[in-house]
Amino acid sequence: MKKFIAAVLCAGLIAVVSAGCGYTDALNSQNSATSQTSQTSTQDTAVKEVKADDFEDSFSGLCQYFANMGYIKVTDNKIDETKVTKMDVSLIGAKEGNKYAADFGGKAITIELYSFDIKNLNDNANSVIDSVKKDGKFSILNLAPVKAYLSDNGKYLMIYTDDSIDDENPDTNSTAYQHREEVIKNFTEFHK
Repeated sequence: MKKFIAAVLCAGLIAVVSAGCGYTDALNSQNSATSQTSQTSTQDTAVKEVKADDFEDSFSGLCQYFANMGYIKVTDNKIDETKVTKMDVSLIGAKEGNKYAADFGGKAITIELYSFDIKNLNDNANSVIDSVKKDGKFSILNLAPVKAYLSDNGKYLMIYTDDSIDDENPDTNSTAYQHREEVIKNFTEFHK
């Protein structure tokens, strides 16, 4: 029975990952005019002064904070739901999770945000959190490790993917690297 459940979970994970990859590929094929417009609106949003304390210490508060910071796309002052993929959180033991298709400097990036019920962590959650604390990454179902970040309060996890950054030998002067570091700093300090 355990093998059957594991097989069903694996099939579900493969379906979610495949859907996410196809979604990203579709986003990458958008025309440059749309990308330029999105980039401009993102940059305009980032100019505003935004304080984490103005947002509820919750998953939706974190997501809205990221939207107001200009890290994820907004349309008509709301998170652009066409750029959001609800994630299957059971494999990492999270309570909620979204994957956001975004861009920076005209290049596609993804930001995944997850929340944990830190008073009620299951074995999967404990394993993921312990691994991220120890190594800065985690792995599920024997897949390649994924680099991740925990918030200082331990409630949230973020995966930031920008293929233009070489993690082994990053150009720390590049705007992509500096943007990622800014996002990480603001994420980790959210309601610490």
